[in-house]
Amino acid sequence: MILFLKSLSWICGHLPLSVVLAAGRGIGRLSALFGRRRKEVLERIQSCLGVDQAEAKKIRKGMYLNLGMTAVEVLRLPYMTEDEVRARIRYEGAEKAPARGTSTIGLVAHTGNWELLAATTSFFIDNEMNVVVKAQKPAALNDWMIKTRSRWGTKIHDRRGSIREILRVLRNGEILAFILDQNAKRNWGVFVDFFGRTACTSDGLSEIAARTGVDTYPVFCRRLPDHNLLVTVRDPIPPPQSRAPEEVRAHTQACTKAIEDFVRAHPDQWIWMHRRWRTQPEAADTKESVEKNEDA
Repeated sequence: MILFLKSLSWICGHLPLSVVLAAGRGIGRLSALFGRRRKEVLERIQSCLGVDQAEAKKIRKGMYLNLGMTAVEVLRLPYMTEDEVRARIRYEGAEKAPARGTSTIGLVAHTGNWELLAATTSFFIDNEMNVVVKAQKPAALNDWMIKTRSRWGTKIHDRRGSIREILRVLRNGEILAFILDQNAKRNWGVFVDFFGRTACTSDGLSEIAARTGVDTYPVFCRRLPDHNLLVTVRDPIPPPQSRAPEEVRAHTQACTKAIEDFVRAHPDQWIWMHRRWRTQPEAADTKESVEKNEDA
C-alpha cells in the first residue's frame, strides 16, 4: 500500500499542476456520482442548512470536487516548491496573529485543504508551528503523513499521551493547532450545539486554554474559484476563566460556533460525509442537563 501511495505521490509531484488538479476534480465528480453515503450527505446538508434538494446537491458536488483536489494536492505536497506554495496560498488577517514568541492556540477545521494549511503555515506566520493529530493506521501510512506534514518544519503531536509536549510548546511561545470538528467519544468530549444538534466535541483544546490562559485563534482554509487557497485568521476567543466544567464547555461551544459560522458561509468546503453527530447523550446525561436548566 505505502509503495503505491509513494508512486502516486511521485506522479502527482512531477505532472503539471493543471493536470493534477483536473485529475482531482475527476475523482471528485466520480465520488459525487458513486461515493458512499451520498444520500446521507444530501439529507445532512438539507437538515443543517435548511436548503432545498437542488441547492444541497450543488453543495455536495462542490464538496466532492474540493476533496478530490485536496487528495491530489496532499500527494503532491512532498514535491511542492516554496514558490508554488507562496503562489497558491494567501492569508487574510495574518496581522491578527501574535508576534513571534507569543503562545497561541489555533482552532482549525477540515475545510479547504487543511493539510496544506498545517504543512505550510511556517511560510506565512513568524512562529513555530505545532499540530495535534490522531495517528493514522497502518503505521507506514502514519510515518508518511508525519514526514509529509513536517516537511517545512511543522511539528506533529499525537493527541494521545502528549500533554507534556503540548504544555511545553505553549511555554516556549509557539503555535499549537487543534482540529475540532470531528465527533468525539463520550469520555473524550463534552456535548455542545452544532447546527442546532447536539454534538460530542473534544474538550482538549479548551482544557489546554484554561490551564495556560492562552487565546484561541480560529484559522480556516477555503478553496477559491481559481482553485488556489485562502486562509483566514479570525479574532481570538478568550480562554476559559477557570477549569470548571461549565467554563470549559462554554469555551468549546464558542469554538464550535466559530466553525459553524465558517461552514454556513462556505458549505461546500466542509466534510459533510463525516458522522459528526454520531455520539449522543445517554438518558442520564439528558436528564442531568434538563435538571441544570431547571435549576438555572
